[in-house]
Amino acid sequence: MAKQTELAVSPREVSGKASRRLRAQGMLPANIFGQGTKPQMIQVSSPDFERLRSGHHTSGVIALTIAGTQLPQMALVRHVQRNPITEKILHIDFLRIDLKERITARLPLHFEGSPAGVRVASGVLLHLLETLEVECAAGDIIPFLAVDISHLEKIDDLLHARDIKLPPDYILLADPDEPVVKITQPRGERVEKTSETPTPATGATASA
Repeated sequence: MAKQTELAVSPREVSGKASRRLRAQGMLPANIFGQGTKPQMIQVSSPDFERLRSGHHTSGVIALTIAGTQLPQMALVRHVQRNPITEKILHIDFLRIDLKERITARLPLHFEGSPAGVRVASGVLLHLLETLEVECAAGDIIPFLAVDISHLEKIDDLLHARDIKLPPDYILLADPDEPVVKITQPRGERVEKTSETPTPATGATASA
């Protein structure tokens, strides 16, 4: 079972426009829903959540420790609402889960290795896919999928979704033939063609 990340939260009593004051105090409004239980309003420390996000810990299971309760609630981040202009987080939705239930998730891809197609063939590595959709037990979600690209040796070498090694009991939901990365020719590089300029024919000049 994947290691769970812990996040301390507290009950929230304000909503609507009053949430602006909450955010001004460094707290983010959030809800926990799912598992047939009434949604619960909570608030989360903005710096604490940003630390999890920057450390790539928000794609896995989070143990929400709620002030005033003994047992944490296991949850996934299901939606993050952002300001369309500033990109600042406005609201978070957490989904309660049973660690044994199977769920679908989009996991980030972390590319590892130095492909010879770049080092030797002077190609450019083109990222065509940044996440991969999979199915697994909720308790087995990992922060990211490691993708080895060291075997890409030549220009036009391609790695597909089916080539990514998944953990045990994971099921690939993405199209197996979907391209993930490719070695391409450097932009602007052209194959040089030899241009031959015909030499004018020289003939004898007739004399009168």
